[in-house]
Amino acid sequence: MLTVRDIMSTAVVTIGSDATVRQLARVLADAEISGAPVVDAGGALVGVVSATDLVRLAADEADVHVAASALPTDRAEVPTPFFDEEPDADPYGYFLPEEAPFAGEEILDLFTESELDEVEVADIMTPVAFSVGPGTTVKELADFLVRGRIHRAVVEEDGRLLGIVTSGDVLRAVASGRLK
Repeated sequence: MLTVRDIMSTAVVTIGSDATVRQLARVLADAEISGAPVVDAGGALVGVVSATDLVRLAADEADVHVAASALPTDRAEVPTPFFDEEPDADPYGYFLPEEAPFAGEEILDLFTESELDEVEVADIMTPVAFSVGPGTTVKELADFLVRGRIHRAVVEEDGRLLGIVTSGDVLRAVASGRLK
């Protein structure tokens, strides 16, 4: 039976709870991930943060504005790293899957000092890290993700962070026929 250990990633990118949301956005963009476990100064797991948390901040709390004239107006100027075969398919990256990296990460550089530099990850993270053990079956994991309406879970054993597993990992297992 396929378990979390079989599909999890052990190369876990974490972010400090005292990092700014600008630093978070840069880490997510550079690592091409959509979320990360949050650790305190001592390295203890204290929560999880995702691109959704950044969007929520921008929509609900932050006074972050980019002048329309600062954004590219010509489609040829928009980076399209995910659509090399069909560059016009989705030039702004609106329809990327949850596990896809940010498109057009250069947009971060268009934001001058703002709330992105004043708000810390601790202020926007989910202070509970949804975790599973490495022996959890993929079926149990899928049920857990659906029930929690979440896209990732940290993998822990004896209080130690071993990895991370995402809904994309489950889909890859299903698509490859490994889930039986």
